[in-house]
Amino acid sequence: MSNSQTNPEPSQATTPAVPSNGSSKRLGILLCVLAISLAAMGYDRFVARPAVTAAYAAIIAENDRVNAKPGETFTNKDVQKLIGKSPAETLKTPDENTVEIYQWRAGLPIRTHDLFVVYKTRDGSLMFQEGGTGNYKEIMKETANNSREAKIIQLTEEDVANMSRADGEANAGGSDAGRDSNAAQEALEQAEEDKENNSKETAPTEGDESESSKTTPNEDDADPQPDAKPSDDASDQ
Repeated sequence: MSNSQTNPEPSQATTPAVPSNGSSKRLGILLCVLAISLAAMGYDRFVARPAVTAAYAAIIAENDRVNAKPGETFTNKDVQKLIGKSPAETLKTPDENTVEIYQWRAGLPIRTHDLFVVYKTRDGSLMFQEGGTGNYKEIMKETANNSREAKIIQLTEEDVANMSRADGEANAGGSDAGRDSNAAQEALEQAEEDKENNSKETAPTEGDESESSKTTPNEDDADPQPDAKPSDDASDQ
């Protein structure tokens, strides 16, 4: 064999790239976070919120039933037994009412869905007064901001004088407008009266019509008088 003949180089086989161990871990973590987020959203929407709504509806329905029957009471113990929960927090209001706050864990661990019930103390027991859903403290804060007393404005002597002058001008304008309106009304009534008088004057009466219908005979149309016959005495003469 000649030296010019060369042996073919062996072909190198290409192998698919294998993902690194770090990339696989990151992908697994992302998938776990996504699964947890979806589960939390589903729990919040289909478990926590409906539970609060159902508890509130049960409290209102029981209160209506108790009010319909004289002699029955609806206390905080009855509320706790009805919804199967103990209050997570108890507060006192400025008017000495008691507020019990019940909480349901939301989808996110840092959030809760709250239900609050206000009781009035009577004969040593906490009697149901009202209830609601939401963050009680935030609701009371917004209510206090909306119900703030208006500030008292001190008017100076100049302000009082300006207000009095403005009132006088407004009253004067109103009286002028009233006079103009009265004058216009009087002019309209006078015009209607004149019109009515003119119509009466131009309209012929029945007596005028009867007299106008009678015609005076003309002298030319009158029957001629017959000539007088001469008397016999005249003829004899």
